[in-house]
Amino acid sequence: MEREGSPTPPPPAKRPRDSSPTTIHSLTDDLLLRIFLCLPSLATLVRAALACRAWRRAVVSSPDFRRRFRELHPAPLLGLFFEAPSPVHDPALPAFPSFVPARRRERDLSVALRGGDFFLTCLQQHPSMAHSWEILDCRGGYVLLCNVDQTSAQAMAVVNPLARQCRLFDYGHVDTFEGCRGTPIGRNACLLCSEEEPASFRVVLLVHDESRVRATVFSSETCEWKIHPWVDVPERPRRSKSWLLNSNMQSNGFFYWVYKNYKYMVTLNMATMEFSAEELPQFLKNRCCSFSVGETNNGVRCIAYATDFTVGVMLRRTDGDGTEKWMLDRATPLDAQLDGVLRKQKRNYDELLVLAVRDGFVYLATSTKISDSANPSWFLSLCLETMKLENLFQRTYDGPARPYVMAWPRCLVTNNGCSPLDASMKCIKCLQRRKERI
Repeated sequence: MEREGSPTPPPPAKRPRDSSPTTIHSLTDDLLLRIFLCLPSLATLVRAALACRAWRRAVVSSPDFRRRFRELHPAPLLGLFFEAPSPVHDPALPAFPSFVPARRRERDLSVALRGGDFFLTCLQQHPSMAHSWEILDCRGGYVLLCNVDQTSAQAMAVVNPLARQCRLFDYGHVDTFEGCRGTPIGRNACLLCSEEEPASFRVVLLVHDESRVRATVFSSETCEWKIHPWVDVPERPRRSKSWLLNSNMQSNGFFYWVYKNYKYMVTLNMATMEFSAEELPQFLKNRCCSFSVGETNNGVRCIAYATDFTVGVMLRRTDGDGTEKWMLDRATPLDAQLDGVLRKQKRNYDELLVLAVRDGFVYLATSTKISDSANPSWFLSLCLETMKLENLFQRTYDGPARPYVMAWPRCLVTNNGCSPLDASMKCIKCLQRRKERI
């Protein structure tokens, strides 16, 4: 028993309550980015990262996160651009490439499409430019177009439909054809973009004469063309002045152009600006074989080809003699998949055409050897990792089709650099000075 008058023991001390409860805004950047990796697509990430400055800052400040996100979530295809049909009745009528969106159930992709300028109306804001445009390439969220109106000075435009921006500059340079042998011919221009520098781009234009090639490169940073020397290439066809096919094939900084006789392929290494030419693999020399150069899902250079309804993949490998060349990796018949994807309409078509290879996906179109307006082409995508087909849409195939893949917006990559408006005005002024010199 306690003695009378003894002090009463004090009650146990209470734990102090946390005056600042945990909220979503108190997440560390590391934990936040781990959560962002679980988002389904780039479109959803853009929407989430722009919810507040802190979240956007976390994405901008972490190149490792962006690299990891690209590995887990390939950039989504938004749709395909098609060449503008030639105006039959009145050549003065406007002619713009058309855009067909891919079937996508994800809400954020639909929102991105609705907010973009995929009708290219921004070109109409420059009344000095003609209203007939030909699409040359789609890369890095940009669309490269050329003014094809012969009554005015030729110009190029680079449009970012998602950002609703347009940049104009002159087509080539007056000295591009200097020193040529015979009649010089320019091939389709190509876009070169960087995922970590989305505000910058380069345009590569190839020119060839009777036996040589040269590259001219436009830089968005300087708004000037740089002309590189003429380079001799082997075995060019002797009976044709135009002996290279138009092409916008590229992969990891390498550009490719194929001889019209399908014997050789010219390669330009943009890192060294060196040309090389090598003989095409034997089965690619068949004009009935459709192929394109691109990259696998892990960024490895590859060639995807289609023969009838079989799609094959070739990779750069070293043979027993130590020579690096294109070698067959695998070939997969797609007859069974096509029967299911096309709802048993495969019998109405004769073959598959390879449109492009981007980030581990091959974009294909069904084709008939005899034109049949009753059977419009089906446009499909094939994942090179799983070899699974996906049906995109059905449309008449009347010319080149170029996939438009969503790119990382500049606001999630960098805080530096001039504004898009300043860059656009700079290009317009360069174009105006160019016209005055002419």
